[in-house]
Amino acid sequence: MTFRTKKESLLFEKTEYAKLLSEIIFNSGKLKRFDILAYQIMPGHIHLLVNASAPTGTTERTLKNVRSVLINKNLHNPKSTLSMVRYEKNFKYTISDLSQSIKGNFSRKIHMGNLWQRRFYTKIINTHKYLETIIQYIQNNPIMAKLPDKYHKPPYQFFDWSDLRKLF
Repeated sequence: MTFRTKKESLLFEKTEYAKLLSEIIFNSGKLKRFDILAYQIMPGHIHLLVNASAPTGTTERTLKNVRSVLINKNLHNPKSTLSMVRYEKNFKYTISDLSQSIKGNFSRKIHMGNLWQRRFYTKIINTHKYLETIIQYIQNNPIMAKLPDKYHKPPYQFFDWSDLRKLF
């Protein structure tokens, strides 16, 4: 996944913003049930490689459970239904949910309003060869852009080599 700042503003030249974004990426990944495999924070955009964590259930099952509770306990408050669905642990999130979480939390933390382009770019990686290509692209992106050394290490660059090896 790739997402950009508005007008490619060079927001992440500030290391403090890169550190904050790094924390938010990991927290959002955990919250939305995505394994963060790799990322590269560039001055005006981010490359993110994720894998959807195996959910323990599905939305359909969650809704079935809520209906069952409503029937068995004769709950009459519609808010009860909504909160049960919203806080059910088995909800399956989308890549859009992850993107929204990262962008929204970062914007709120730095109090700068809307600083992201609306769209983001995603690509499904379905072969080992393509996965290798993507990993190399993420690794080499700061080199190709002739960026300083700080972009080649945390908080700007991250690879979970242990989890990445499991995919091969």
